[in-house]
Amino acid sequence: MAAAIARPLIRRLLWHFLTTVAPHPTAPPQFKLHANKDFATSATRARRNKTRSNEITSSVAEKKNSRTSMLNRRTRSDKDIDEESFLKLYGNDNNSAHVPVLLGEVLDAFSSVHLRSFVDCTLGAAGHSCAIIVAHPEMQAHIGFDVDPVAHRMAQDRINAVLKNESSFTDSQLKVHTYLKNFKDVKSVLCEVDKRLLTSGVDGILMDLGMSSMQVNDAQRGFSVLKRGPLDMRMDPKIYSIPYIVAAST
Repeated sequence: MAAAIARPLIRRLLWHFLTTVAPHPTAPPQFKLHANKDFATSATRARRNKTRSNEITSSVAEKKNSRTSMLNRRTRSDKDIDEESFLKLYGNDNNSAHVPVLLGEVLDAFSSVHLRSFVDCTLGAAGHSCAIIVAHPEMQAHIGFDVDPVAHRMAQDRINAVLKNESSFTDSQLKVHTYLKNFKDVKSVLCEVDKRLLTSGVDGILMDLGMSSMQVNDAQRGFSVLKRGPLDMRMDPKIYSIPYIVAAST
């Protein structure tokens, strides 16, 4: 009687032991939950890193395009300009220094020329001249003309600063000549600088004709149509003034 009762109990205990200790051979593989969690976390992190990288790349491209647009806007130029050289010469804001127009086009026009001698007939504040001097270390003679004494002083200071700060001019043979004269006197000036230039000619000449923004933006110079100021319009204040000419003719 006891054996009959014990046999079913033993069978149930044995079945319970086997199903608890060893998984059924046909049962599907068991995956750990934390493994899936780690995989999902890694995938999310990778997506975030890719998104962040794309955002950084886009930001860098936007900043570069913005700087290029700024340089082109400041020089009224469609040509590519070396940003580092530009900022070294003209600063990083519109008020830092006078910026010459069409700078890229001017540099491009002389890029294939071996400029040993160069004449800037409208020197101004030496915006074009400084960039050309830097771009042509082979230059040996630079001659600049301007009738505006304010611009002439600025030009001398800027050219001297370039020659002092640029390491490529340490052993340079460049001689700079700036004249407070009209470029109509170019022949006599070339004879004074080097008579051989009258025979051989110079390698490059630049004329940037017209008024400068420095003159137009200063109401006291008498050129401005935007600000109240005297009617003067003399680039050289030593010559007769407009009121004097009007008074003398009446």
